[in-house]
Amino acid sequence: MNTIIFIDDDSDIRATYKLSMGIMFSDEFEILCLDVESSLDNMIQVLNKIPDKVTYFIDEKLKHSGIASYTGVELVEKIRMFDSKIPIYILTSYSDEVDKYLGDIEFVIDKNDWDLDKDEGDLTKRFIRHINTYKDIKSQQAQRFEFLLEKSIFSTLSEKELEEFKALDLSRIKNISSEGIISEKSLCELKKASDELDAIFSELRGDDDK
Repeated sequence: MNTIIFIDDDSDIRATYKLSMGIMFSDEFEILCLDVESSLDNMIQVLNKIPDKVTYFIDEKLKHSGIASYTGVELVEKIRMFDSKIPIYILTSYSDEVDKYLGDIEFVIDKNDWDLDKDEGDLTKRFIRHINTYKDIKSQQAQRFEFLLEKSIFSTLSEKELEEFKALDLSRIKNISSEGIISEKSLCELKKASDELDAIFSELRGDDDK
């Protein structure tokens, strides 16, 4: 199931947008409306436990209820540390205040324009395009990750491949340990250290024989 995350600190707004987005998106999407957590780290922990996320809709004024200590934009910046590609939209009645952050989000949605019938179809098409692009990227990343993982089992990775593997491993946000993956450079260093130990051991044996 493709999960769309909506985050707002107002329960009435969450209920309203859940209904609106349920009409806007097809049955292949699950609309999950979340309240805020008190801290950014706690919010991220909640989000990272949710599988199959394909997009976020986040209200900018998350501090309104007094629970959250962060804004919507600050949450976006934190999410981007874990997933740089997922589509994220900021909802606000003051779009001019967040325009400068467009590098981290797809675009700002004015709440006053959300319910305009003439725009809803266009908005949905844009959302779907962004989601499909994201899913294509994730599919390509998954294939590349599996290739590098398989290669690492039967041979060694170059330094560039190891760097790419670690980046892909982080983007998957899974507890798959990559510490056992050895690069060509690391393998050479280990062999050199082993040869040096063998040489020292041989010298010690030679001294004992004398």
